[in-house]
Amino acid sequence: MAIAVLIGIVFQIMPSGIKQSFQGFDLLWRQLLTVTTFTLSFFLNVSYALWRRCYSLSRRLQGRLNDVSMSLAAHAARKETSSLLEMSEFTSESKQVLTLISRYIRLFNLLAYSSFTKSHRPILTPRGYRRLVERGLITPLERKVLVESSVAPTQRHNAVLLWTIKVFLIAREAGHIKGGAGMEQQFLETCHIIRAQYEAITGELQGRIPLAYAHIVQILVDVVLWMYPLMAFASDMSFFLVVLGSGLLTLSYQGLSDLAKRFLDPYENENYWQNDYLCINTLIAETNAGSIRWIEGFNFSPFSPHTIQFGDLSDYT
Repeated sequence: MAIAVLIGIVFQIMPSGIKQSFQGFDLLWRQLLTVTTFTLSFFLNVSYALWRRCYSLSRRLQGRLNDVSMSLAAHAARKETSSLLEMSEFTSESKQVLTLISRYIRLFNLLAYSSFTKSHRPILTPRGYRRLVERGLITPLERKVLVESSVAPTQRHNAVLLWTIKVFLIAREAGHIKGGAGMEQQFLETCHIIRAQYEAITGELQGRIPLAYAHIVQILVDVVLWMYPLMAFASDMSFFLVVLGSGLLTLSYQGLSDLAKRFLDPYENENYWQNDYLCINTLIAETNAGSIRWIEGFNFSPFSPHTIQFGDLSDYT
């Protein structure tokens, strides 16, 4: 708006001959406006699609991690009860297996998000790992294995996923997790989906949009906004409308451009957002709650296995 006022003052003191040289400038500006509007709209749609895909991938990753906890809780070995009045519960061995895997799920989720978000990247530092030990999320031995491994710091969550798979395989062979080959295949397939989901998030962030495209969009927006006062005064528009129109156009076009750039930064790695970004802390907290929800919810069962095996369900129907 300040530029519009300055251009208006210049036009008032300019000779009439120079003003006539700007005739037809409005036609050029409208043509450029059409190109800018189309390009900016497409840029915004592509940016929002990226934000939406990242949100969907984060929720799918959270859902598959919950699936692991739910399946294991349903297949965990339980104590036999001798009376209908007794509640069935996990065996001590299966409960320990479930607790260990739930901790690995929380650790994996935290390290995975730390690998592609700057807000949680300090967790991957030596000090961050020491803090994880203090908080009880990893043991000193697990920290040593992760830190001394030849894997890149941003890829150490893959090791935790393998720990989870190996604990499951050993527990199933030992009888702490019931189920046959089909259950094992389903579990491994879910782990494969988990790997694919977080790798897809990394891929989306690495290939967001070509820099040249974002750069040309910003150039078009700047040129249209800078040229508007010249077009308006050359068309004998009133001083008040020129200043007001400059403010409205700047608010609209520059606002859409800034919004598109924010959609390209869904996890606030580049500090575009003031709020409304995908809150990593919320996603991690929800996954943490889900890792123990199924274990605690099915720790005690109102029916015992032998009542179902022998069809003695008269007290339940």
